[in-house]
Amino acid sequence: MASTDPILDALRKLEENLVERLTAEMDRRFDAVGTEMNGRFDALEVRLERLETEYQMIVSALKRIEERLEDESADRARLKADLSRLRSKVSDLDDRIREIETRLADE
Repeated sequence: MASTDPILDALRKLEENLVERLTAEMDRRFDAVGTEMNGRFDALEVRLERLETEYQMIVSALKRIEERLEDESADRARLKADLSRLRSKVSDLDDRIREIETRLADE
């Protein structure tokens, strides 16, 4: 029995040493993975913030374009109304010119 005790003690020490080494290695690897994941999440957050900023810029630009289109639509409607009034006046002037030409021809 005395010969088995030193072997068992040596095996226990070997097991403890292996457990300590494995635990230390696993801790080191988990720390490295955690650091890498944190870095990746930080990079994703930066990208998402950039996309959010660009999205807000696009929304603002679209609002400005829509406002301009509304203004241009109103301007176009005013121009059409003005053109219609001008056509009516030109038609009235044509009628008056014909009347004058008819009276002059009759005289």
